[in-house]
Amino acid sequence: MLSSIFGGSGGGGGGSIRSKRTSVSGGGPSEVIDAGSIRSQTTDATVVSPLRQLLDAVNMSILPHDLRLSSITQACGFFDHRDRMTHDAELQEGAAFILYQKLSFALALGSQIQSYGDGFGVGQGGLDGTAASVISGSGTTSPATGPTPRFRASVDSSDADHEIALLCSCLEMVHRASPDAIAATWYDIGEDVLPLLVRVMERPFLKLTQAQATARLQQAQLRAKTSSASGTMYSTATLIGSVDTATLSATTRPIINRDLKLAVQKVTKLLAMYSLVPEAKYPLAHCPGLLAVLVKIIDTRHMNRVRPHGPGGTLHPPSHYNSSESFNGVRGSSAGAGLIMTEAARFNTVATLTNLAAAEQNRITMLAEPMLVDNIARIVQNERSDVARQCSALALMNLSNGDKDHVPEMATELLLETLMTLMKDDMPETRRNAAVALFNVACADENTVRVAQFRDGVILDALVEVVSNDDQDDSRANAAETLFNMACSDAPETTHIMASHPGLLESLALVLKSQTATIDVKMYCAATLRRMAEIIRHPMVAQGALLTALVKASSWTRTPDIAEAMEFHAEYEANRLPMAQHHGLLNSLAKLALEPGQGQEAPKVHHAAVSAVERLARDETARPVLAHNESIMAALTRASYGSNGEPSSTGGSIDGGGSSVGTREQMVQVALKNLVAAM
Repeated sequence: MLSSIFGGSGGGGGGSIRSKRTSVSGGGPSEVIDAGSIRSQTTDATVVSPLRQLLDAVNMSILPHDLRLSSITQACGFFDHRDRMTHDAELQEGAAFILYQKLSFALALGSQIQSYGDGFGVGQGGLDGTAASVISGSGTTSPATGPTPRFRASVDSSDADHEIALLCSCLEMVHRASPDAIAATWYDIGEDVLPLLVRVMERPFLKLTQAQATARLQQAQLRAKTSSASGTMYSTATLIGSVDTATLSATTRPIINRDLKLAVQKVTKLLAMYSLVPEAKYPLAHCPGLLAVLVKIIDTRHMNRVRPHGPGGTLHPPSHYNSSESFNGVRGSSAGAGLIMTEAARFNTVATLTNLAAAEQNRITMLAEPMLVDNIARIVQNERSDVARQCSALALMNLSNGDKDHVPEMATELLLETLMTLMKDDMPETRRNAAVALFNVACADENTVRVAQFRDGVILDALVEVVSNDDQDDSRANAAETLFNMACSDAPETTHIMASHPGLLESLALVLKSQTATIDVKMYCAATLRRMAEIIRHPMVAQGALLTALVKASSWTRTPDIAEAMEFHAEYEANRLPMAQHHGLLNSLAKLALEPGQGQEAPKVHHAAVSAVERLARDETARPVLAHNESIMAALTRASYGSNGEPSSTGGSIDGGGSSVGTREQMVQVALKNLVAAM
């Protein structure tokens, strides 16, 4: 799915290449580059394609800023199409290399704005006649004229913000290429440009932090004047710390403009494309600062969340806010729901993290990144897109797989709540991924207790519901395997909660009689019942539910699990009388001994059932009950003879139960004799 979304499509306009008439130089008749065709043009007997002309123009456009911006704007119009083969040619011609160089230059200039002001339009000189002629297609130069470009700066954007957004848009456009072309670009320059992409994504959050610090200082200065007038003196640190978040939020102006958001959106799209390259996964996950800024982009609680309240839209922190957490204070934006970053940027980020988590060597690093797992989980609660939720489920499944030493750290209430929600999702693949993630989490004993206890067993209910009624076989099998995995936990709290959970054992038994459940689902359910029979003992309240479930499941003979469950349960002396007295159990046990089925497991079923009867007969108090059951007496009588119908003597081969056939049949004969005596 992700490869189809990010393999070479995305962002910007679509359709075929259209001619853009954008004049970037003058001083004579305006010349244009026709983006609707890649036709050769002859200049001094040298054939130069329009693509090459454009790239040379962008490459040589340095100062002044207007000339550089015009060439980038023209490049946006040129690259804005959906022809993969043409984009492949653009990458092969070095378009990404030139655009990344320009991005580096723009970031370097942008970092000086605080010290020198917006100097993007400052500077002397520019291009010489040769370079300018490449842009205009003529030998003359003039200021940029012509129609208004399609890509406009937002009202509150700086020149730096707009230029960086245009460059990121161009980069995203040329990467709408084939997977092979994108991989080739990564091999050439990918790892070297990652720091640039990190800087682009950090810019909105750095500006936000600076604006908050400035607003906090201004508020502190205002309070200092007020306190001075009243004759009360406070230290600067005390005054700054006394500024409440609500006041700070209301006074911080909206500095996260459209161009900043657009740049982040395009860069996250690039990262999503690169993350599909196998060799890129490790460098991406281990690039300094990259995971941290991706976590901020999908953070819908701290860095991104705002909640307007009251008249005038005054902002106040969320109810769960504390002073150690950051709150942005940015007024509601066009992204909706008070989120700074666009929905597309968050989705691209989740897709990137999902792809990176698929690499085994990245999981520990990603699990160690603060708030990464939590923010992925919150997407399920906050995003409207079904695809984003599907990606979140896949990311959680990937992160929880394969490293049991770190899985316990994932079992937070937020994660468990998220997985429970995903297991009820409308999309089958999402439910499946959530069930697998929950299984992975339950591989650690520390987590099985949390899963079983969560909200009084609500996850157990969700698992049982999936096992019993889900229409997807994979989801049912994963949920059934999760229950079995939890039942095998060494933590007694887990098994006790499962044994006592209302309806769990009976539901597993009913699945064994279902006409829709697959053989895999039924095998896990039968194995879980067998495991619970080993754990539950008299006088536990759950024993009655277990015995009822075993009676209902006694028709299952594809595996010996149910017969073995009765055998194991009868091993414990205190269990024998309750078993003998439980309604229907002796008849079910006798039927398993007399009619073990026709499959390969039939001998094991027969052996386990007979062994269970023999063990019950060892209890003197249970003998009268067994002796008056005709089916039990018939089963023991038949078992007292060998396979050829003749009484057996001692000796013989060793069967699957690990005991001598002759010895077992002698024990059966002794049991039969004792029952006859008890009649």
